[in-house]
Amino acid sequence: MLIIGDNSIAANRAFSCLEADARVFLIANPDRMCPELKYRVESHQVILLGSEFNSNVLTSHTFDLAFICCSTGNLFGQLDIDSVVKHFRQHRVPVNVSDQTRLCDFFMTSTYRDQSLQVSVSTNGQASKLSNRIRRHIASTLPPHLGDAVRKMGLLRKKIRASDPSSAASIRRMKWLAQICEYWSMERLAQLSDKDMNDLLEAYHHDEGYESSVTSNDAREGSITLVGAGTGDPGLLTVAAHQAIKEADLVLSDKIVPEEVVALVECELKIARKFPGNADAAQEEFNELALKAIQQGKKVVRLKQGDPYLFGRGGEEVLFFRKHNIIPRVIPGISSSVAAPLLAGIPLTHRSVASQFLVTTGTGAQKSPAPLPTYEKHRTDVFLMAIHRLEAITHDLISKQNYPADIPCAIIERASCKDQRVIYGPLSRIASILERCGGSRPPGLLVVGHAIDVLKHENKGTEGVVANIVTYSGNMKDKQGEQVISGSNLLQLHDPESIY
Repeated sequence: MLIIGDNSIAANRAFSCLEADARVFLIANPDRMCPELKYRVESHQVILLGSEFNSNVLTSHTFDLAFICCSTGNLFGQLDIDSVVKHFRQHRVPVNVSDQTRLCDFFMTSTYRDQSLQVSVSTNGQASKLSNRIRRHIASTLPPHLGDAVRKMGLLRKKIRASDPSSAASIRRMKWLAQICEYWSMERLAQLSDKDMNDLLEAYHHDEGYESSVTSNDAREGSITLVGAGTGDPGLLTVAAHQAIKEADLVLSDKIVPEEVVALVECELKIARKFPGNADAAQEEFNELALKAIQQGKKVVRLKQGDPYLFGRGGEEVLFFRKHNIIPRVIPGISSSVAAPLLAGIPLTHRSVASQFLVTTGTGAQKSPAPLPTYEKHRTDVFLMAIHRLEAITHDLISKQNYPADIPCAIIERASCKDQRVIYGPLSRIASILERCGGSRPPGLLVVGHAIDVLKHENKGTEGVVANIVTYSGNMKDKQGEQVISGSNLLQLHDPESIY
């Protein structure tokens, strides 16, 4: 390959040629050469022929392709670009000229590589930058570990050919391999071990045609998807989550997933038997149920409140299934830690009031107290799994973590559901206010910080309750128990003030 140019385009062409195991020659000015080209020349990866093109180089060397990476400059001597191209064509050397479509005998492709897999995109010189974008889009949609799958199929192909090399068996070999390529998942192909390949070879020699064996194996292949159910309103489910629920053969749901989301399930449904003292046992039970169903070829959905990776034990489940050579799919969900405050008209961050927010838990492992954060004036704190320990948590925040007793608090229960409720009050009194309202209605969370008051109505009291907040029917009361405001409005997520 011959490259003419000293810029980054020439460096890219050199890299592509070297990747293809080509011998690369270069015509470039050493004083103007870009750093990468200098490195390739100094490390003897590229052979520098001179600083100016001369037609004699085409008689002293044989080139398969030529790349001209500059259309002007002092690399052509007394020749113009058209004359240089003419010399190459007279010697039957195809040439590519950067940004000169009319002079090109061939075009470069934008290529994605993953081991032996190569995907190339060409726009025939019309829009090279767009071809890069198209390549990135295609690459982002490819299944993971696709290069491994290609490599494993190549190894399997060699093993089969070695075990049954006759030309008479070539049609059967191709048909047998085609069945595997067509019907096995990419993930399964990428994970083929030597033992798996030996088992397949044995199946090849004992199966007449293999169609029935491949089909039945694929039919038995199950999957596990961890789905974030969001806050509870089915309208806030992601499209991917809704599709996974509809396509499932078995749904294993958290106990606290609201009934509006559970009602979408059309297949077999099991609810976690998580009660005090049984959380770990229930988790293990669901893991084993899922594993058994996957081995039976079922599509299993593990439906989790909020987001699987935010205090949802999703990471533990991924590790469990990896130990059994199963790669779960994980679909994120809208976490109540950010959605619930929004639905209650509380901006987690607000200029000059809250420049950060913190999400933590009120309950540690084995129901033990969790470490509590120290007070930060310009932060909004969201406590999950804290309402059942509310009195102890609020006491410790004030007495041990330096929280002001009068800092605003809000308890948001069943966020986005029809019976959503928000209870307001200062940190020192929020537990007693909740008790006066009849106790908690799980699931709920605690928000602490001055951002709670940012969007409040002028006539909103500092303590009270807003019931049925999605339809905004209910009331607000001041410290004397007098009603401040009541009414009903449509949900307006863009206007949090409408809830007051």
